[in-house]
Amino acid sequence: MSYKFGEIFKKVASEKKTHLSERKLLKNIRKGFENQEFKMYLQFIVDSKEGKISSAETLSRWVNSSGEVVFPGTYIGIMEKSGLITRFDYYMFEKVCQKLSEWKDSELSNVSLSCNLTRITISEKDFAEKIKEISNKYDFDRSKLVIEITEDSIEKNLVVAMLNIIEIKKLGFRIALDDIGSGYTSLVSLCEYPIDVVKIDREILLLAGTEKGKKLFWGIVSLAHYLNLKVVCEGVETEEQNKLV
Repeated sequence: MSYKFGEIFKKVASEKKTHLSERKLLKNIRKGFENQEFKMYLQFIVDSKEGKISSAETLSRWVNSSGEVVFPGTYIGIMEKSGLITRFDYYMFEKVCQKLSEWKDSELSNVSLSCNLTRITISEKDFAEKIKEISNKYDFDRSKLVIEITEDSIEKNLVVAMLNIIEIKKLGFRIALDDIGSGYTSLVSLCEYPIDVVKIDREILLLAGTEKGKKLFWGIVSLAHYLNLKVVCEGVETEEQNKLV
């Protein structure tokens, strides 16, 4: 009996410690917003035919008050749990708008930027209106901003999310569907959703090392092209993989 009580005590103590740790992290995250500590980093995408940078995916990193670089895995979960994730999504979206505005008359004016938005934010009723409000503060070609979604982003609240996607398409933004070929996304999505770009999951590229895998890879690419969709392949690291795409 005492052993069980001891185990319960340890569990309660551990949960209390975790709770205190989360509260401290949440407090620091709020300060991070105030001090503009969340930074935008770019992962460039190269056109396989021309060998030139055509676009970039925007990534977030938290450079906290101690100068430490914190990766998203540490803070995204707690943001979702606390309800701060929508604030973060709009914060990063504005960073992208600002960057495209800065690039408008520069040598990077033809480079597109993609922005990931969570399903929680996309399912908000005033999502499209907020996107319009933020983007109207900046002068840039709307077609140069690609909003990345996953199928589960829409499935969370199908009607609202779909209407939101349609509305931001009307504003001139392009839509990319992520994780094609693995995970939740189905081929039906290519017809149902108003998308412009598909992103092939890295797992599919790795399978292309086999004969069947190569056929699967090219089947997905050919299907996307047949539907007049642009294709982005994630995780290309070698010359052999580059030749595939």
